[in-house]
Amino acid sequence: MKGKKNESKKQGRKSVKIEKNIQEELENSLLEQIISFGIESYLELIEAEITEICGERYKHMTNREFTRWSNTATPLILGGRKISISHSRIRNIKDNSEKDIEIINRYKNKELLSQRQMEQMIIGVSTRKYKRSLETDTKVKTYSDSKSTVSRNFIAMTKAKLDAWRNEPITAVYPILMIDGIVYADTTVLVAMGIDKTGNKKALGAWEGSTENSRTCTDLLQSLIERGLKPSNIKLAIIDGSKALRKALKDVFGSEILIQRCQVHKKKNVAEYLPKEKRESIKRAMTEAYKAENYNTAKKLLINIKNSLTEKYPQAARSLEEGLEETLTLHKLSAHKDIRKSLCTTNPIESLNSGIRNVTRRVKRWRNSDMVIRWVCTAILESEKNFRRINGYVHMDTLLINIENCGKKVLEENQRVA
Repeated sequence: MKGKKNESKKQGRKSVKIEKNIQEELENSLLEQIISFGIESYLELIEAEITEICGERYKHMTNREFTRWSNTATPLILGGRKISISHSRIRNIKDNSEKDIEIINRYKNKELLSQRQMEQMIIGVSTRKYKRSLETDTKVKTYSDSKSTVSRNFIAMTKAKLDAWRNEPITAVYPILMIDGIVYADTTVLVAMGIDKTGNKKALGAWEGSTENSRTCTDLLQSLIERGLKPSNIKLAIIDGSKALRKALKDVFGSEILIQRCQVHKKKNVAEYLPKEKRESIKRAMTEAYKAENYNTAKKLLINIKNSLTEKYPQAARSLEEGLEETLTLHKLSAHKDIRKSLCTTNPIESLNSGIRNVTRRVKRWRNSDMVIRWVCTAILESEKNFRRINGYVHMDTLLINIENCGKKVLEENQRVA
């Protein structure tokens, strides 16, 4: 009885394996047919264009200007690879010159292949596995799907995109500017994001350097100005508290620019000076303070927290006090709570940084800063497709009016306290 059961199980497993193999063969066969249809479509389009120019084969035509010539093979782009298509050439009867075939020129364009290869790498396919990621192997001879070719095409395409992006004129007005850094190996990339009057976000530029120093920050800001960004249009800059960033902003845009320091970074900085068991409670207390409706209440609560830390954790207290006024800039401007929530931190640009990390996460070895900035630019352009307006954008006009009316007073208060 046992023997019959075991035999039945073996037959069942064998049957499942056969069915799986049949299914795989059918799928591969279908994909091969699709590629075959693609090749046939190319041939039909090419022949239709040749017939339109030269007329039908073996049919007499008076005043014929072009005629079919010898056959040649041309590599065309199909399914992320190049395939060789054999077709007739066209000759001008009068001067024996060769006439281009438009459909051939269109589909042999290397940019089509480079774009496909770049898309594959953006979604996480490595150069080694690119060939495997294509539809299926085909019996037709293929080109340009090797690891080295994919890598060369990716470098060329991303370099072209980086150059175009870095030279794109900035014509729109961005009253709000956010700047933050992202680190890869020995390279720090600073990214600048603008927010326009309607709350739309735009990545304006990126600049690489060894560290987040004032020189790198200044170079980034100067490059934005050279492309058309007007310093007089910048009303508020949001940063993480970096002294280098603050100095560069003041040097390039002048001392009149208002600065909102990121409240999230401030909470993290204070927490680093506290024992683990104290961190969460202090961060919660600071969060409640920052949620206060008006400046006086928020400051009073923060001062109370600072006083409670002074005796046992003086470094944490000093950290909280340092730049405290600039963490409350939006409170002083009476910004609506919805837009204040969006602009009191660098979260909008942090979400962009998260998108950058998502695209670059599979890169294991960064060869140099050129490689870093190419990948970051590619990731930025990809992430921008998902950009949405900031929450509370309907209150942007009121905020800008408040900056015009009392921005100078707020700036003077911040400078006096500092």
